[in-house]
Amino acid sequence: MIAFSLALMTTYAQQATQPEDAPIPFDQWATKGITPPKVVADALATYSDEALKKHINGLCLVLMIIDTKGMPQDIKVGRCLDSSLEQSSLTAAAKYRFRPATTKEGKPIAVRIGVWIHFYRLYGPLGSNWYEGDYQPPPVRVTFTSPPGITSSEPGADGVYPLTKTNTPPTMTTFSNEGYGQIAFYTAGDDTCNIALTISAKGKPSDPQVIHCDKTALEKPAVASLLKSQYKAGRVNGKAVPMRASVRLEYGDAPASTK
Repeated sequence: MIAFSLALMTTYAQQATQPEDAPIPFDQWATKGITPPKVVADALATYSDEALKKHINGLCLVLMIIDTKGMPQDIKVGRCLDSSLEQSSLTAAAKYRFRPATTKEGKPIAVRIGVWIHFYRLYGPLGSNWYEGDYQPPPVRVTFTSPPGITSSEPGADGVYPLTKTNTPPTMTTFSNEGYGQIAFYTAGDDTCNIALTISAKGKPSDPQVIHCDKTALEKPAVASLLKSQYKAGRVNGKAVPMRASVRLEYGDAPASTK
């Protein structure tokens, strides 16, 4: 099964010096009273021979302009989890038809959007039949470091130890992607978040604090992802203790790290 969804892009915005009739980027829609375009017809993307040989599923983001007649223009790949899925994504996106975006006066207007194309269908062992599989979220790297401003390895008044070089850091046993991976996917190069987090002696996360995110849109899904993930507690002298650490999330080409 291959599905699609709209991605209302803030990362594909035009420069402020664009002419008045230029396509309107998503981050200006609210202030200009723009009603978004709506898909009225889509097309099925097909696997390339290369993708079939790789036995993969995947995700592609296709960027485009929707003109005043609802036709896709200036179609290009924003990002694909695998290059073998790019051409079929472009071919399918070119066949989409939309009800055009409109101004608050009801006048059709060109806008820039992105379209997600999800390749859910997995291929089994050689000679087996097709089967449906769960879509795997974009890979995310996770790294634990000392939180900012640490001058001592001693616990605070609340009994929480800071992560330092002398302590054994917490580890993430299961990463729960609550939207961070999808946003990081199309903000390639600006996809890093550092969140201070307390991991209890029982591995329960709490008290998140955003230290820095490359994009503001990453903050809430990054925090939600960390709070829903599962952990193994940090240790001091071999004993599990509550520990405060800085957790770095970064889009990558490997599964979530537990180091």
